[in-house]
Amino acid sequence: MGVAPRVLSGWAPSELTEYEYDEGGRLLRSLTITESPFDVEQVDLLLAIREYQRSLDANGIPFERATSDQANPNPTPGSEQSHPVRFLAHGPFTNWAEKSRLDAEDAYKKQSGDDVNLNGMFWTVEEKKYAPNPDADAT
Repeated sequence: MGVAPRVLSGWAPSELTEYEYDEGGRLLRSLTITESPFDVEQVDLLLAIREYQRSLDANGIPFERATSDQANPNPTPGSEQSHPVRFLAHGPFTNWAEKSRLDAEDAYKKQSGDDVNLNGMFWTVEEKKYAPNPDADAT
């Protein structure tokens, strides 16, 4: 995140401009100093956000909860432990952008051979407006 959190809340930096003139009153130079959006508090907030994000699994659930013994639906035999938490999956859903990217990757592998080295390669996805051809359905 390259933006200080306070900027997202509407904060704007203050500016101070100093002017230097010669003996005749002509402007020699001006210097404007702009307050940095990042101070210690803002950096601490960004570091805390990063740390929090790293504590989440791919589903946005904290690892501590997702891997908790209380969430285990299969208790150890002979255990009297209560298991009050359950995680229920929903889906499947199709992420069409991700499908498009993976289809392009698969096509490249097929064209180049299954043993092609994909290290460092990546594909991007762009959204395009689509207008169906009205004549395509005409019989």
